[in-house]
Amino acid sequence: MTSQIVTREDCQIVVKNHLQRELFQITDYQTGQFFDEVNGFLGEHLFLTINVLLGGKIQTLRFFLKKFPSTHPLQSEFLRSMNGWQREIYCFQTFLPTIKQTLPDYQLDFVPECFLGKPDDVLVFEDLTLRNYDLPRQANLNLLDNEHISLALASLAKFHAGSLAYEEYQSKRLGEPFRLFTGQEQLVKEPLLRRENGFLGYDFFKAAMKGLKALIGKVHPKNQVALEEVQQKFDTLAAKALALMCPQTTFRNVLAHGDLWAKNVMFQYEGHKPIKAVLVDFQLIRYHVPAHDVLLFLALTTNRRVRQEKFHFYLKFYHDALAKELEPVNIDATSIGMSYEQFQKSVSFIMPEIKIHGALLRLQQCGNKDFYKKLVTDKEAYKNFIFVDKAPFALELFETDANFRTLLSEAVEEIIEAALYPQVIREDCYRILQDELACTDYELLRYEVRSTGAESQLEIDVITKGGRRQINYLLPSSH
Repeated sequence: MTSQIVTREDCQIVVKNHLQRELFQITDYQTGQFFDEVNGFLGEHLFLTINVLLGGKIQTLRFFLKKFPSTHPLQSEFLRSMNGWQREIYCFQTFLPTIKQTLPDYQLDFVPECFLGKPDDVLVFEDLTLRNYDLPRQANLNLLDNEHISLALASLAKFHAGSLAYEEYQSKRLGEPFRLFTGQEQLVKEPLLRRENGFLGYDFFKAAMKGLKALIGKVHPKNQVALEEVQQKFDTLAAKALALMCPQTTFRNVLAHGDLWAKNVMFQYEGHKPIKAVLVDFQLIRYHVPAHDVLLFLALTTNRRVRQEKFHFYLKFYHDALAKELEPVNIDATSIGMSYEQFQKSVSFIMPEIKIHGALLRLQQCGNKDFYKKLVTDKEAYKNFIFVDKAPFALELFETDANFRTLLSEAVEEIIEAALYPQVIREDCYRILQDELACTDYELLRYEVRSTGAESQLEIDVITKGGRRQINYLLPSSH
């Protein structure tokens, strides 16, 4: 049996790259559906099996195939507008092999092997399930446990370290600073969140902002600042988020994954225990600060309680892993602008964008399976959801889907905080409270910034085992 999705010539390339040999004979090949559920909006996920005659015996080789959504005009147009397919091909066929060639000891064990990449057509990878990799085996993919998060951050650190090490190697070779993005490289340019009229990514952004604005009306505490003022300040925050999506000059940038959430990480298991993580789906790679990937992943795989307990732990864990990955190539993180202090500053700097971006992706990802199955079969509804106005969909899910309501309530509440008090983020309060209370066992009820002349004071209301109390903190003038 053959398949119209790939050709025999395609299969020849796949098998040759997989076996690293020329002498074999393909007898037949076929494709089929890899997942039973909707797993992504920007490509069909299939398996490819190829029967090969080797040494007088037939061997069946199995691969993972990603097919360009050519039968879905809207998805195709969206993907082409981002150069999504070409970005992933660039990452696997140019960027990663170049790093490996430049740094021979650098191991590409944090990504699957890619055996074929055809622009706007197909991508063929190793089938990771054959090595006991799987999507996170967790009850809720929006809430991963510590083991899964730590493994993913370790693999992310290795990916980022390769980018930094390659830039440092080229800088020494050329005798001047070398960067992967100079402003012209289209496959590294921001793929999605750009303020350009007529650009589908901007339509995607505006549709999501309508959805978030509608949810502000649902979760906003009516007894505080007027809703109209909150929504106006939300518009200011959203505009700032867009501006923060460009590569930064104050902080080091890397080739970032750009779309790191639970379904874009696969884990190898021993029994029920995850032991290793591999990053997949590089269609939204962008040149940005490393903190962007870290923070977006945490925003999409944890809830507020977990971040209260472990946010700063995860920042330190990631940075330690990054520094460790740089040691074998004789690079000290501090010497290249990646000290922990500098990393923390980049976290604070980029956080307004993360509050918006994280909530935007929560809107996209946190609905139930039935919602997505229905959505992809209704072309008009799909178009409205992605590019026109997410508000009616968000309001419906908010009323009918408990998981969506919980996660989006938290995300929107934090957007309101960030809009009203841009000097301080909730995560700053976590650090202050941990120092003040020497624990993470408390409930943060609210925080507010009050300005009196040249000074600003942070008021935090918490409930601890000893009861309710208010903590006042004089903000440094740098805020």
